[in-house]
Amino acid sequence: MSKRDIILVEDDALVGEIACDILTGAGYAVRWVQDPREAVAAIKKASPKLVITDIMMPGITGLDLCKSISADPELKGLKIMVMSAKSFEVERRRAQMFGAAYFLPKPFTEKGLLKAVKDLLPPPAAQPH
Repeated sequence: MSKRDIILVEDDALVGEIACDILTGAGYAVRWVQDPREAVAAIKKASPKLVITDIMMPGITGLDLCKSISADPELKGLKIMVMSAKSFEVERRRAQMFGAAYFLPKPFTEKGLLKAVKDLLPPPAAQPH
């Protein structure tokens, strides 16, 4: 995988497929995890630069995932983006409090998703080879 790895944690198949298509089309290497309970193990294995997670998922919420990532010394400093239809200001603040660097409301546009990712990841030219 490239130096711009992204783990996408999204239980909704349609949203996951669309986000993966947009991100891979833009040149990002993406691993999609549909079961949020498998996310931490997948993140540790892949060592991504960015995790994108939904909030409302079965088993473990995206906010719980943010807390787990932020509390894990191995994953400290990993950038997290939350994308959710639950876009009330209180949810945005909670996501930030639990370690999310960016909140993208759903439904998102291709342009909005790519801008958010570009804001969080360095441009390819800035990455060492």
